[in-house]
Amino acid sequence: MRTAVLSRTVLLTALATVLLTSCRTNEPAQPYRLNRLLLGTLVEISLVGDPDKLKPAAEAIFDEMRRVEDLTSFHKPSKLTEINDSAGSGPFAADPEVVKLIQQGLTYAEKFGGTFDPTVGAITRLWRFSGDQPARLPDPSEIAEALTKVGWRRVKVDASAGTIELPVDGMAFDLGGIAKGYALERAAAVAKSFGITGALINVGGDMVALGEKQPGMPWRIGVQHPRRPNAIAAVIDAKDRVVFTSGDYERFFDQGGKRYHHIIDPRTGYPAHGMQAVTIVGQDILKADALAKAVFILGPERGSELVESVGGMDALLIDAEGKTWTSKGAAEVFHINAQSRQ
Repeated sequence: MRTAVLSRTVLLTALATVLLTSCRTNEPAQPYRLNRLLLGTLVEISLVGDPDKLKPAAEAIFDEMRRVEDLTSFHKPSKLTEINDSAGSGPFAADPEVVKLIQQGLTYAEKFGGTFDPTVGAITRLWRFSGDQPARLPDPSEIAEALTKVGWRRVKVDASAGTIELPVDGMAFDLGGIAKGYALERAAAVAKSFGITGALINVGGDMVALGEKQPGMPWRIGVQHPRRPNAIAAVIDAKDRVVFTSGDYERFFDQGGKRYHHIIDPRTGYPAHGMQAVTIVGQDILKADALAKAVFILGPERGSELVESVGGMDALLIDAEGKTWTSKGAAEVFHINAQSRQ
């Protein structure tokens, strides 16, 4: 097995930095920037506003993201793993914030036809694309067994009692499909509470852009090309928008001439095929995060249909052959590199 992992986090951070600093002539003071390793990735914050509030705001944002990680981590002890450990043991009195997030995930599972499923944990454990151990190709019998422990419709939530139940031993929630979105949602709320006038918060290449970098100048975000590590597929001028990308180049390994990546189709237990990358731009943070995964799993045609049916989102899709697909309003959002088109 040849293992290859490409850091979209580092590259997109570099791309964003280039774009953000490419026009410094006659500019006012540059944004205040700070980064930390959190949520299993690099988190970079760029803030604009009252100079006395920038550093305290950045630290408060990191603190809030750390708190979200302690709630939602799948790989280390958290409020989420407490629920997973209770699987098969009846209703569990879980942390209310985590239950609310799971409920939101169940809503997206229904809306997106099960292509997004927060109960996919039994499958993701097998592939080990996250965590400390190297990724692996599970045996088909392992996948078949794990699939018996996946199914969002089986989750039982009692809002009045404050309990949640995974009815089968071994079932597990993995909120990787919306945890970064929730961290960004909370980070944006903290930035606003400090009166920050502009912010670009980057969590492993997924970003929220608040306000503007400067008056009349939105934040510029580069979208990495999935097969050209040093190339930009498109540029987005973002103001009060979120940008989420799902791609088969983020965490993967090659075996037998085939690429296996971390975006697992919860219906089959195997990595989705038919796409190289999906980038979603919108205003609803959690929905955009979940939608990026669902569209990737559905493929270009059905994925494009889902984007249009959801509304309020624009998308850039690059299919397995490198062909570019866009939503109806994408021309106003994405400045696509001509070399990215086929």
